[in-house]
Amino acid sequence: MTSARPNGEINVGFLSFLKSKPEAGAAPAEQAADAAPSADATAVLLTRTEIVDKRQRLAGYRFGADAPAPVLIEALVVAQVPEFAQERMALVPLSAEAVAAGLHLPLAAPHTLFLLDRDAAEAAAVLRAAGSQVALRGVSLNENDADVAALSAAQLVVLSLDQHPLSEFQALCRHLHLHYPHLKLLVDGVATWDEQRMLLSWGASYFMGPFLTTADQADPDAKIDQSRMTSIELLNLLRTDAELPAMIEVAKRDPGMTFQVLQWANAPANGQTTKVTSLQQAFMVLGRNQLYRGLTVSMFRLGGGANRERDASLLEIALTRARFLETCSQLPAASRDELFLVGLLSLFDVLLGVPMDKLVGKMHLSDDIRAVLLGEAGVYRPYLTMVLLLQRDKIAPALDIAGELGIDIDSLPAVGQAAFEWAQASLKYTSAD
Repeated sequence: MTSARPNGEINVGFLSFLKSKPEAGAAPAEQAADAAPSADATAVLLTRTEIVDKRQRLAGYRFGADAPAPVLIEALVVAQVPEFAQERMALVPLSAEAVAAGLHLPLAAPHTLFLLDRDAAEAAAVLRAAGSQVALRGVSLNENDADVAALSAAQLVVLSLDQHPLSEFQALCRHLHLHYPHLKLLVDGVATWDEQRMLLSWGASYFMGPFLTTADQADPDAKIDQSRMTSIELLNLLRTDAELPAMIEVAKRDPGMTFQVLQWANAPANGQTTKVTSLQQAFMVLGRNQLYRGLTVSMFRLGGGANRERDASLLEIALTRARFLETCSQLPAASRDELFLVGLLSLFDVLLGVPMDKLVGKMHLSDDIRAVLLGEAGVYRPYLTMVLLLQRDKIAPALDIAGELGIDIDSLPAVGQAAFEWAQASLKYTSAD
C-alpha cells in the first residue's frame, strides 16, 4: 500500500507519468502481453471492486467478469493479477469445477483468495492443501457438516449486507466470531460510512461498496486547510494563464510547496543538466499543464491524521478514473485533458469534506468541467457517468453510454486495464522510499 510523505510530498518521478500526453486509442496497444492471449480473453471487460480494510486503506480488489471460468482465468492472467497479488489482496470468484480441473493454478499467489460457494467443502480442502487461501460466500446460520468443513478451511467469509435482516446479520457475525475465530469478515454492499462504522464495531475487517467515494457527514461550513487553499489558488492562476510573477508569489507563501515544485523540476525525467534553484526556472521547466496535474494530485497527499489512509485510497480510485476518461475516446487532446481533470476533481468533495458547489465556487474551471462536477447536463456528463457505472460493476448501462458516445466498445477492456496499470505504476512513484 502506498503511503503519504510528510507535507504531502510526492516522489519526483511521478511527474513523468503526468507529463506524457497519450494519443487517443494508443494506450491499450502498449499493454500487449508477452504471450499472445486468446481473442476471448482480450475481449473480457474485467470488473474491479475496491476492498477497504479497517484502517481505510485500499487493501485490494475483487476481480471478476461475465465470462466462462477458463476465459476469465486467462483474462486475469493477461491482466497480471498474479503479479498484483504478490503484494495486495486479489479476491477471485471460482467454481468447485474450476478447482477440480486445476484451472486456478496460474492465479495462485501469496495474496490471492479464491472465493467459493459455501457448499464447496471439497474444493476448499484442495486449495488449502495446496497452500492457497480460501474465501466463502453464501454463509448463513443454518450450517451442516459440509459448511463446517468449508468454514474450517477458509480464511475469509464474504457477507452481503443486503441479504439478511440487520438483526440476523449481527447474529451471523457473532456466530462466526465465536465458532470460527480464525476467520476474517468481508462485508459487501456497504453504502455509507455509518454502515461501515457499525460493521466495524461488529468485527468486520474488510468492506466493499460505494461508501469510500461518498462524503462522510459533509459539513456545509467546513473549511479547507491552508496548504490546500494555497494549492487551489495556484491552480486557479494556472487555469487563467496568469503571469509568472503572480504564480511565484503564491507558491512562496508555502515553503513546502516551494520545495515540492523544485523537486519536481529537478526530476531526471525533465532532463535538466544543471540544478533548478528558483521557482521561476521550475515553472518554466515543468510547464503549466504538468504543474496543474501535479498540484491536483498532490491535493490527495496534503491531508494528515486520521484521513491519510483514506486519502491514499481515494487517490488510487481517482487516478484510475482520470486515466480511463483521458484515453477512452477519440476526442481532441484539449478535451481529453479536461476529462482527466474531471476524473481527479470528481472526488475532491469527498477528499476535502466540502460540498461540491462550495468547492467549485473556489476554483476557476471551464463551464464544461463545472457542469459535470455539479451534476448538471453537459458534454462531459455521459463520460463520467460511464466510468462511475464501470467502477460499480454495472457493465450493461455503461456500454450503452459508450455506444451513444461513439466509443469503440471492443477497445474498452484494454483501455480499462491500461488505466488500472497506469494508476498502479503511478502510485509506486508516490510511495515513500
